[in-house]
Amino acid sequence: MKVLVVGGSGFIGRALAARLLDAGHEVDIWDRVRGEEGPRLRCHAVDLLGDEDLPRPTGRPWDAAFHLAAYSVPGMAWTQDLIMANLRMTARVFDHLAEAAPGCRAIFTSSAFVYAPASHRIQETDPLGAVHPYALSKHLGETWALSHQQALKVFIVRPFNQVGPGMAAGLLVPELMERLRGGENPIRMRGRDDIRDFLDWRDAMDAYLRLLEVDAPSGSIWNLCSGRATRVSELVRALLLACGREYPIAFADPAVESMVGDPSRLMAATGWAPSRSLQDTAEAIAAAR
Repeated sequence: MKVLVVGGSGFIGRALAARLLDAGHEVDIWDRVRGEEGPRLRCHAVDLLGDEDLPRPTGRPWDAAFHLAAYSVPGMAWTQDLIMANLRMTARVFDHLAEAAPGCRAIFTSSAFVYAPASHRIQETDPLGAVHPYALSKHLGETWALSHQQALKVFIVRPFNQVGPGMAAGLLVPELMERLRGGENPIRMRGRDDIRDFLDWRDAMDAYLRLLEVDAPSGSIWNLCSGRATRVSELVRALLLACGREYPIAFADPAVESMVGDPSRLMAATGWAPSRSLQDTAEAIAAAR
């Protein structure tokens, strides 16, 4: 297949482009800075917030596209402009795909944070409750993408917590690893010991590739998650163990929020299932330091 990856320099974009190439696909990457090209790989420097025309496919149209580009660190200083920037990027990409590659399988990566927290495993039909600006930007992006579900085969993917080496600064894992390198003891967490759903990035790549082949209607929505309820403290302990450390952990906020996904729809449709444990992921992160 000929696949476009929009936002190819990020944590997920890099891993996805590499996995697509390994699987024999032809890959076009759009990013703010043009990367190195190679066999079956073309790279374009694209400013999605600018006014220049977006690149058209060379030769035949794209068979599939993954839209990953976004401001995506929930803890950053969010403003109305950043919310609208994420929407503008999504709008430009999906408008362009509808015109330049009609019928293309267009996959929008949203976020589990569009859901309201829940004590049960969250399904795709559960109520939405975006309150964080990042989640709001993703909810708006979903709406724009779905407005093209007649011209494109639109899939909405709602990832929960995808973790692995190479995550963006400002997120929990890279921040924690930096503190471990500095010898912090005890580990004082600024947030809460929430119940979350952590998915190994390699399992996520397996799922993304399955979505290239699945027979499902345009407009389908998919949770991308492990289905495992894991405390943040469990992830911290797994990383400590992988680094050969044993430090006490303290949380600043005693409140607890739960957000765990139900991957049943994706598993039933594609045959995919997560296969890596939390410790597998922690060891891969530690090995990449």
